[in-house]
Amino acid sequence: MNEHRVVRLKDIAQELGLSESTVSRALSGTGRVSEATRLLVQQAVKKRDYTPNDIARSLRRRDGRSIGIIVTDITNIFFASVLKGAQMVAHEQGYSTLLSNSDEDPALETASLRLMLQKQVSGLILATVGGSPNQLAQCRRQGVPIVFIDNLPNLGYPYDSVSVDNHKSAYLLTCKLLKRGMRRIGVITGPLGQSSGLHRWEGYERAMQEAGCPIYRPWVKQGDFRVESGYAAMSSMLAQQETPQAVLIANNYMAFGAIRAIRERGWQVPRDIAIVSFDTEDISGLMHPSITTMNQPAVEIGRQAAEILIDRLTDNAPEDAVARVLDPIFVEGTSW
Repeated sequence: MNEHRVVRLKDIAQELGLSESTVSRALSGTGRVSEATRLLVQQAVKKRDYTPNDIARSLRRRDGRSIGIIVTDITNIFFASVLKGAQMVAHEQGYSTLLSNSDEDPALETASLRLMLQKQVSGLILATVGGSPNQLAQCRRQGVPIVFIDNLPNLGYPYDSVSVDNHKSAYLLTCKLLKRGMRRIGVITGPLGQSSGLHRWEGYERAMQEAGCPIYRPWVKQGDFRVESGYAAMSSMLAQQETPQAVLIANNYMAFGAIRAIRERGWQVPRDIAIVSFDTEDISGLMHPSITTMNQPAVEIGRQAAEILIDRLTDNAPEDAVARVLDPIFVEGTSW
């Protein structure tokens, strides 16, 4: 057994329960690190007989200047716009990007994270579906920083993120329906196990309760952010003896499916039922009716996520986690 095995940066980080980037900053004297953390790291280095050359060897394995980006549906214009913003910043800063699509599948997300680690990406931008706790823990152990977008997981520790206030967005959109005199309002939520789906449901629920409007349970449906789930949810609502005046739908693809179900019934939007949604941006101007929507600033989300990640990689980010919450953009259409 070699008693003089090189001690790696990873070993020091694991021993202290810190990220590799924090240990690196403490040793190099760059970036924001508390004096207590710096002293703790220095004591561990002295104890383990860790030399500066060992630091360089440990860091060299992730010097490829690459960013991994994992989204749930690359065909969705929202995520395509996020990617555009992230790649603009990455290109400006000399980073390449590696893209993966999880298709709203936790198993595919886990496989994508594993692949990103195998490719030794410098850091990750992740729209998670919340099914990869072990892989996320491995990223943390290996000092691979992650910036979360869209869905924010419950990890039990602070993390970097860029998002909008989904609760507020759904609340305001529901209030706009109420101000137009609508009281019988249904909802098609996203998966309630994901923060975006849950918070949009909670925003709708709060607005309805404050207005004193009953929530009719047969008009509350949970989808999975895909077209077919929107179609199935709306078909089920329309099969009820009573139908809603309006439906709030938690994303664009489910709205498209819902409108298809309405048209197949022979109804029209908004004459027979009003529709409002999220992220239903029509860049062509050909959609009829145009859907009233609350849009996330997708390109800006991508830009800021990449900026935070690169700041983290270059030790220019604050020691504390960065959580940016951007304002949504309301676009009035002709669907109500």
